[in-house]
Amino acid sequence: MSTKDSGLPILDKVAPDEPVFVLRARDIIAPEIVREWAYRAQCEGAPIEKCDDARRIADAMEQWQIGHRRKVPD
Repeated sequence: MSTKDSGLPILDKVAPDEPVFVLRARDIIAPEIVREWAYRAQCEGAPIEKCDDARRIADAMEQWQIGHRRKVPD
């Protein structure tokens, strides 16, 4: 799982002109969206490890939200 402190190595794979969408844990709907992404990715044949990692990130987002201010996207 990436955080701002650990860096974002996945961005090394992004093409210079490739659009990217980032969800933050503070976003009140982020965990739900990440779980939906994992479900749909698995249905499309993505590696189960990738989908499970996304579910772990959704769980971590929810845990983070417990001690921090959540908000709607801005």
